[in-house]
Amino acid sequence: MTEVEIIDFASQYDPLPIHVSREVAANGPFGGIIGSAAHSLALYSGLASRMFVPRLALVAGKGIERMRLPNPLRPDVIHTASITILGVSPRFRGDAPTTDRADLRCAGQLVDADGRVVLTMEPLQVIRYRTVQHR
Repeated sequence: MTEVEIIDFASQYDPLPIHVSREVAANGPFGGIIGSAAHSLALYSGLASRMFVPRLALVAGKGIERMRLPNPLRPDVIHTASITILGVSPRFRGDAPTTDRADLRCAGQLVDADGRVVLTMEPLQVIRYRTVQHR
């Protein structure tokens, strides 16, 4: 994503000077414009929605746990997302497990082209069970 895209996003959703002012950001702790936490999450979400979600019978997102931003989202750098499934748990109605839905816990990560981790988190989703068709 470009510096202009970072500034445009931040202008709408997180207009702090470090995200929108080249002059302020140049003299700040990161030496230039960086993307906001919301932008890092949006970038991860967009990548995950295209590469992972189509493989799921997704009902809805349920939450995000343990979100961390160890390094800044910098402009003009290629970022990649990775997702590891940590577990699938049955959902319950009262004391009985449901037969149609489960909770999915993953480990998500956004990494820049130099291998620096920009975002880590554990997204939680509700998924539908699907019948496996054997050939």
